[in-house]
Amino acid sequence: MELAGPKSPANPPAHLVYTWSIRSSPSLRAQVFSGVCNPAHCPNVRGCFIGFKKLAHERSCDESAHGMTIQLKAAGSAAALPAELQARKPTRIRLDPSMTGADLVCAIAGVNITDLRHNLQVFMITGGTVPVHKSRVSARRLRVFLKGTKPWLRPEMRKWAETNLKLAMAILHPLRQHDVVAEWQDAAGALTGDNRQDRAAMVRDAQARVSDAGLIGFVDEFERSIRTGDWRQRDTQVLDQPCSCIAPRIIDQSVQHLYRAGSLRQVFATSGDYHTFRKDLKRLRYWLEFTRSLFAKKDIAPWRKTCKLLQSSLGTVNDLDEARMTGHDRLIGNGNWGGKRHAAVDLAESLSDTVSLLPRFWR
Repeated sequence: MELAGPKSPANPPAHLVYTWSIRSSPSLRAQVFSGVCNPAHCPNVRGCFIGFKKLAHERSCDESAHGMTIQLKAAGSAAALPAELQARKPTRIRLDPSMTGADLVCAIAGVNITDLRHNLQVFMITGGTVPVHKSRVSARRLRVFLKGTKPWLRPEMRKWAETNLKLAMAILHPLRQHDVVAEWQDAAGALTGDNRQDRAAMVRDAQARVSDAGLIGFVDEFERSIRTGDWRQRDTQVLDQPCSCIAPRIIDQSVQHLYRAGSLRQVFATSGDYHTFRKDLKRLRYWLEFTRSLFAKKDIAPWRKTCKLLQSSLGTVNDLDEARMTGHDRLIGNGNWGGKRHAAVDLAESLSDTVSLLPRFWR
């Protein structure tokens, strides 16, 4: 394979962007981000997007690997990535009251599986910060789906899916933590070239682990199981009911789980361990997102908006606590770590009280 374009500089910028094209198909173009430098990675294409494979090399490519010529040339760092190489926000799920409970399961799983596949593939190509975060969100949403539909899923299939989703999140967790710390350092003017070199190494390691674990293959097999109906347990006639009867039960259970240990204000006043509440909140919020098309906007919107703000506030508290544990609290708010955490806790408690008073529109 012939490789044309700039050679790797001795001290490359943090994010070089290259455009590449296949000579045999000049209309096919994309852009690739690299954490440290391109062309330390070379894309191998099957079809238009699916099938990219990262080849490790040092300023050279395995000529026997491809029968194609790739042109690389530097582009501005502000160049926009094509849609195929941008991480995807959660896709809105369209449910219809005429659907059965089984249809609901398939629709929710199918959309989230598609999002996860896309975001993992983008991460494997670009290694960017956004696909790291979005891949974890996609995996987390699927884990919430598994918990909400547990009574109807075959145990072996559910455990297999849960294990792989948990692994995906674990692989990407250190990289996500590094990115969060880098944001703090960047805001404080403390980000260095060493930080970027460290991230590049972490990206390569995470990409290798995703590949070794066969996570893209898992996603494909998970989708096949949902599509063919292999997921469904016996004696689950309840799923033959309209989905408008199934969704309210799941939402009601999620609300009960959220306040099983009392209000968030009580949690902070006693144990201070808000992590269980935070996980239960994500479960509730995601199920509201999954089933939003079944309810009137005026009814579900206050729940969705308040839960989103509450999750964001608790995320801020969690990030601040992580900063304190890792010794980065001095980078937060010009040293006002305590003030920022106090404000975030106050807001979270207030929002939690608001959620508890919202009308249960699904009953």
